[in-house]
Amino acid sequence: MNNAETISWIYLAIAISSEKEPVSFAGISQIADGINHAIPTQKEMQNSIAWLTNKNLILQAMNKYSLSELAKEIYATSRNINGLMDMWKNLEMKISKLM
Repeated sequence: MNNAETISWIYLAIAISSEKEPVSFAGISQIADGINHAIPTQKEMQNSIAWLTNKNLILQAMNKYSLSELAKEIYATSRNINGLMDMWKNLEMKISKLM
């Protein structure tokens, strides 16, 4: 998996899992597994979260994560796309443009 694909996978997992309240590493990992049928490695999680934080796309509070307002707007445009895999690909294209 390339960087944009991995980051967008974790981004989508955070978006889904934090809709009601900030989510822990474990919660992100569970949703990521459901999306890709693979558990993200510690390195994939750390690198993706660091990149998303540096781009002001996610917020961290007490070891829990949620989307920033900008990230919510980006995610909202992807929610109108049919199918989880298509949403992921759409987010991957948007992440690639930010790299």
